[in-house]
Amino acid sequence: MRKIPLVVLILLACNQIATAQVITGVITDNRTGEPLPSATVLYEGTYQGTIANLDGEFTIEADSFPVTLLIRYIGYDSRRVVLEDTPGNRLHIKMDRSVTELEEIVVTDEDPGLSIMEKVIERKKIWRSDLETYTVDAFTRQVLRSDTSIVSITESGTRSYWDQNLGHREVQLYRNQTANIAEDQNFAGVRFLPNFYDDNITVAGFDVVGITNPDALRFYDFRLEETQQIDGEPVYVIEVIPKRRLQPLFRGTAYVLGSDYALLEVNLKPNEVVRFPPPVREFDLDYRQQFSNYGGSYWLPVDMRIRGTVRIEMTGLRFPPIQFSQTSRLSEYKINVELPDSLYQSDNELNRVNGDSVSADSARFVPLTEEEVAAYEAIDSTNTLEKAFEPEGFLSGMIGDENDRRAGRNSRFSLPPGFGLDGAFNRVEGFRVGLRYNQSVQKIGFESDISGSHSFHTGRYNAGLTFRQRVPGNFGEKRLYLEASYNNSIEEQSAGSLYKPFMNSIQTVLGGVDYFDYYEQETWRGGITAENILPRVTLAIDFLHEESSSLAKHTSEVMDYSLFAWHKTRRGNPSVAEDLIRSVGVRLDVNREGYNYGISGNRQLRLGAEFASGIFGSESEFSRYFLEADWTLNTFFGRRVFSNTLDLRLTAGLLSGDDVPQRYGVVDGSMSRFTPFGVLKTRLNRPYRGKRYGSLSAEHNFRTVPFELLGLNTLVKRGWGIIFFGGAGYAEGGSDTGFNAGIESDGFHSEAGISLNSVFGLMRIDIAKRLDRKGSYVGVSLPRYF
Repeated sequence: MRKIPLVVLILLACNQIATAQVITGVITDNRTGEPLPSATVLYEGTYQGTIANLDGEFTIEADSFPVTLLIRYIGYDSRRVVLEDTPGNRLHIKMDRSVTELEEIVVTDEDPGLSIMEKVIERKKIWRSDLETYTVDAFTRQVLRSDTSIVSITESGTRSYWDQNLGHREVQLYRNQTANIAEDQNFAGVRFLPNFYDDNITVAGFDVVGITNPDALRFYDFRLEETQQIDGEPVYVIEVIPKRRLQPLFRGTAYVLGSDYALLEVNLKPNEVVRFPPPVREFDLDYRQQFSNYGGSYWLPVDMRIRGTVRIEMTGLRFPPIQFSQTSRLSEYKINVELPDSLYQSDNELNRVNGDSVSADSARFVPLTEEEVAAYEAIDSTNTLEKAFEPEGFLSGMIGDENDRRAGRNSRFSLPPGFGLDGAFNRVEGFRVGLRYNQSVQKIGFESDISGSHSFHTGRYNAGLTFRQRVPGNFGEKRLYLEASYNNSIEEQSAGSLYKPFMNSIQTVLGGVDYFDYYEQETWRGGITAENILPRVTLAIDFLHEESSSLAKHTSEVMDYSLFAWHKTRRGNPSVAEDLIRSVGVRLDVNREGYNYGISGNRQLRLGAEFASGIFGSESEFSRYFLEADWTLNTFFGRRVFSNTLDLRLTAGLLSGDDVPQRYGVVDGSMSRFTPFGVLKTRLNRPYRGKRYGSLSAEHNFRTVPFELLGLNTLVKRGWGIIFFGGAGYAEGGSDTGFNAGIESDGFHSEAGISLNSVFGLMRIDIAKRLDRKGSYVGVSLPRYF
């Protein structure tokens, strides 16, 4: 069992940092004088060492003397440097190239690289099964660059822990960063770094098959390029070539030590499948990692070097390229040791000793380059990342730092804190204009919302009040709220619609058909809401007093405005039940996040019921039940960060008892060519309504795969994709026999179609064909991003 207290390990580590002697040096090619970046420097006979920086410079610490340094670099003869005491000057170590004598290669149908990698995989299976735990000291430096200069540097020294079953944990012993990065934003470490000896490797969310995976030969071709030497031992240089076009894989070079059939180094890049949809236009990463022998048969990483460029661009907004580099050095492995229990008592993968930064040069086990030294001196707190990567384009004004936005607000008209405009437009009210005031007192858990507005066509005034108070007490993750509200306004009869009144206002002003029908409503509501009664489960119970009246008589002939014309509204509003309604409602939400119009998949559920009875003093008596469910299933290419998905949306409901049209359920159609996921795209401009209703929508998102198969790389790089969809809806019953009452044909309204997704990164084009009768339709909606 792991009995070692974590604090003891931390104190020991910090004490060792304080008492060590520092040795510095530079490693170069003996003939050309060129630096040898990332050359490894080890204390002979130990697992302590470091790597050189890009200028060939290194720093290493010794607890005592004499010591022997062992310097290695593939293609060069190793050097041993004996030091009796701390050297007074920087060491200059010159390396000689190895004389390579190529072995005779027997030509067969199978490339020798395949058999070499087969042996690497078999050897790995043996020693990896015995690797249960390890600890390692790590140093990490992360550097962000713009096109012209370094923008920020973060550094940390950590102790990393790994358990075969429990995974990684890391303790940050010290950290340092440029003045424009807050200490609590320094997350430099090695816990998320790939180990290229793993079977599967996570790269930016993609699950990539490793080159030593037991099934690697199914996914890769391995070709022997040449044979080099290190200390007289052969080193096989093997080209790594992906076999499968649609799987996230690596390409590049692997260096294999012939005597042990072990990886010495890899130089790999993800293939073109590892990409992100717009607005990410470029995502280019390069990985280099060296390995060394530890504890007998174990081969573990010495370092990790990452270089990459990310470019973000969309219509109206373009950011400068963001260049990222990370150098990590790993040393002082301890294999199959007991790990402290306290590490795994929480889910935090990174823990910090304290809030202090350490900036002493001795803490930098990989020396700063001259450019990095200059950056530390020049960058101050005013050199923010927002300024360094300031976007261009007509949308760039929407993005800026906090001070800029605040200055912009103060220089224009603004409402007092808490106040906002409340407005809408529809065919009944015309323009509705008013104010809204919101107040939140987090300390006592109180929220309030007060609104008032005037409707110009009807000449009426609207008012709304909502209060919410958290019940005090220690309920853990659970939260209990008491709620009360009053509302007197004109409301939409299709209140269960996916569309919001604000969306309808915009398209109606632009000349579209008003999607909703309306009625007058005055309601009093009180209730209680319990959040997280189970994880991500909310239960709400409320009590309603409602008085309603129809609008059909005095709003059927109103002069209606749009940006393009004045026109007379000829559509009346269906009548509603004008009896007094008093009811009890119950709602259960599971993982509820709201409807996002198909931008991303959801897994959520809503169940609800409402009961109106004479027992409560209600003149109308009815029972209403409704269900909404969304589910996303990953289908093909699950190793990608965004796999192919099947999305389902189900809605259904039933109204029994008295006929109350304002309680009808709806099956949504398109809204002026807007056709988001979950609606019947070939039902134009109006919903279906009924006492009994249901709809099922399904779509399969193939993302860019069809264009990848066709070799249309231009569309692939732009993130364009293909979606197949289908849907069916049903609604019937009720006294309303008007335009929007129930399905017009016998049975279900059904349709199917195809979408071109993420066109210009801004839209999705839907082409739908109605199946139960003639008709087709072309619409647009928001793209599916995730």
